[in-house]
Amino acid sequence: MDDRNLYAPPVSDVTPVAGPVGRTNEFFVVSPRKFCLLYFGTFGLYQLYWFYMHWARYRRAHSVVLSPVTRTLFAVFYTHSLTKRIDASLRGSGLVFAWRPAVPATVYVIAQVVGLVVDLAAQGRVAVSAINLFDVLILLPLGWALLKIQGAANAACADPQGESNQLLTPANYLWLVLGAVLWLLTLTTMAGVFMADYVGELRP
Repeated sequence: MDDRNLYAPPVSDVTPVAGPVGRTNEFFVVSPRKFCLLYFGTFGLYQLYWFYMHWARYRRAHSVVLSPVTRTLFAVFYTHSLTKRIDASLRGSGLVFAWRPAVPATVYVIAQVVGLVVDLAAQGRVAVSAINLFDVLILLPLGWALLKIQGAANAACADPQGESNQLLTPANYLWLVLGAVLWLLTLTTMAGVFMADYVGELRP
């Protein structure tokens, strides 16, 4: 015999529906350690994936029309926009994060522009080893700027340490292998030019 109350309202399983913005998915989350390893380990190439993922997550969370590919390829024009949106998310959620969004964005843009100008101007005028050394050194301000932005993005997604994305994946290891090749080529070229100049100076 059925003991259920025939006059009771129907009961169904209800799954909570996320709001218009899923805070944990609004931006790309990655731990500082993993970011540094992948960024410097890939000779900076990781930033392409990094920018793409930030804009892809933001587009999905907000259902806005934008091209992650375009904003990745022309990152210097959109870095300030990204930091402003991260800061708006922090403020909107009432989170306190000590940063000035314009500072890391400006450092990134200036470093990228300076790097491009120096590379173009130095072609045929400066030793290859000097250009390669500059390309290595410019990774420092670029990496610093992106790491600062990442810290704010992690905070906006309620994962300050990026614990949800701190382990290396098989794809990450492939990136590191590619980066190792680039590092090897760069260092080999620098060493070869240095040795050639050194031997040339020893000759009478």
